[in-house]
Amino acid sequence: RKSMLSRISPRRHFGARLMSDSRPMTRFIQYPFDKTKMAEVRDYVNSSNLAKICRGIPGVKSVEVSFCPGEGWLAARYIFNDLEDLKAFGDQPEFKQAKEVLAAAPHQDTSRQPHEFKGFFLPEA
Repeated sequence: RKSMLSRISPRRHFGARLMSDSRPMTRFIQYPFDKTKMAEVRDYVNSSNLAKICRGIPGVKSVEVSFCPGEGWLAARYIFNDLEDLKAFGDQPEFKQAKEVLAAAPHQDTSRQPHEFKGFFLPEA
């Protein structure tokens, strides 16, 4: 059984000419937090340099961090240079450091689980 990522050829590009075999990849993850603590979550994220740590991970092109106070999610959207960078992401020391910073964050909602999505970034959309 093949995964979605292995079924789609990296050489296939709909309607545009591809200059190399690499295709940008995306990872979106959201972590549950107390939805009534927006100011506190925001202060923690900024003071911990969480986004800066994540942006320093090799192969990461960009990172956006958002908080939804309506439902209580702290989310990060990553764009990677290519599939190899996405695959290597979890083994990077900076990723391990970011996980430790996140694990120490107050106001997490431990009654819910994080949600993660990985796929192809669609820059033409």
